[in-house]
Amino acid sequence: MDTTNPQKPGFLRRTFAENFIDLQGLPISLKILIIGGYLAVFGLLFFTLLVELAGDYLPTVQFTVTEENLKLPLVVMAVTSLAFILGWAFLLTGAAAANPRIFLPVLALFALQLFLVTPWQTKLGFLLFLFVLLEAFFFLMVLIIYGLTFRKRFWHDSSGLHFFGWLGAISVFVFLSVGTAATNASVAVALSGNFSIVLILTLIFWVVLGFSIVDLGIQIGRAFTQIGLRYLPFSAFSALIVFVLLIHPAVIALVFWLTKDGFLLLDLLFSLLFILGALVLWFARRWSAAASAVLLTLSLASPVVILGLSMAFTGQDFAELLLKMTGIFPPLLLFVGLTTYNLFGMGVAFTGVDGRVLPRRARVLLYFGTLILVVATMLFLSNERVAETSQLFVDIQLLINGLLALSALAFGIPYVIWMVWKRREALIGPEKDSLDTPRWIWLERISGQVWFALSLILACSCSCLLTGILFWLIQ
Repeated sequence: MDTTNPQKPGFLRRTFAENFIDLQGLPISLKILIIGGYLAVFGLLFFTLLVELAGDYLPTVQFTVTEENLKLPLVVMAVTSLAFILGWAFLLTGAAAANPRIFLPVLALFALQLFLVTPWQTKLGFLLFLFVLLEAFFFLMVLIIYGLTFRKRFWHDSSGLHFFGWLGAISVFVFLSVGTAATNASVAVALSGNFSIVLILTLIFWVVLGFSIVDLGIQIGRAFTQIGLRYLPFSAFSALIVFVLLIHPAVIALVFWLTKDGFLLLDLLFSLLFILGALVLWFARRWSAAASAVLLTLSLASPVVILGLSMAFTGQDFAELLLKMTGIFPPLLLFVGLTTYNLFGMGVAFTGVDGRVLPRRARVLLYFGTLILVVATMLFLSNERVAETSQLFVDIQLLINGLLALSALAFGIPYVIWMVWKRREALIGPEKDSLDTPRWIWLERISGQVWFALSLILACSCSCLLTGILFWLIQ
């Protein structure tokens, strides 16, 4: 019986599909909400570009926060207000479909945020009284209904119906608060406080993303290590590792002198530790393909990680440097886009798990609610500027880059030690690859002693050459 080969996915699908949620097996209402969530996020990014291009031509509202005179484009205030409504509709719908220990804290946080947008500066006192009374009645009814139905399927089914219910309720409160506010400035102050809270609550995202700096270096080192395991027999592979380990300190010393980057001294220390580790493995007779491959991966990964730390601490990244030189995109827009892309990748892992406390449909909705609020927060804070100087009131890029670097620096070494101890395949790939017959098996015709001697001679020669260049530059 003839069988047809499955069609190979296209290049774009292979490249981008892993960063988007798989819709298979989800209810139609949830699929519609997911598509709507993606459209909202991309719409906010496109709007960020338009605002960046418009520059100072947009009408602004001036307001005061912590005795600082600030300004914000009116259109940004309007769009972020709508994003605030949409993000909380996703969050509350998702939290209601989860366990009460998730829903109740999220509802309490929403009550705090709603408290901040309450029109306390309204000129009509009875309107303020009615507004607060309406808020209290709303939350009381939600708690009563939830207390009577949280054990039933009421909150788990018909996500679309619940979403539009939350969307309508939140819209009423926000529009009433905006409509009864004394001035646009009071609305801007309320939104500034709300988005500042969102920024504080989402700092954990940037701490977690700090591990991505370490993972990037590990992925690059692992790729070269797997190539060596696939093609080289153990004797030649060991010689390659010896060469890399011995030449690493000389290369880093020369690069440090050329760049004057103090972070490279940390990589120099790591390179010496890798050599010491190799000597310990050799004299303990534990030198094997898997153990030596770990050293090669770490030796190749450490310069990438250190460079990432250095650039994060200085508020830069690779793509930003390139685009600054070419002038294609504003750096701030690039920062927002890259942050959103990283959050897309995290969302796929977060929403791909199903559980009792956090079912998958709840995870999807919570993820989009958080993502929309985070992007809206960056949009708001990136346009909230000091009125006199037009400088950013809160430099979110510097803050977040610092968190990324500090988390990678503080948790990166324990994270790598844990991988060496428990997840060695994350460093070198599946262990069976180190046991397979290499493709260049003919290299075994040369004895291991010869390979070792060649690697020593070549490494010492190259190190002496690099050291000579270094001394020539110093003089």
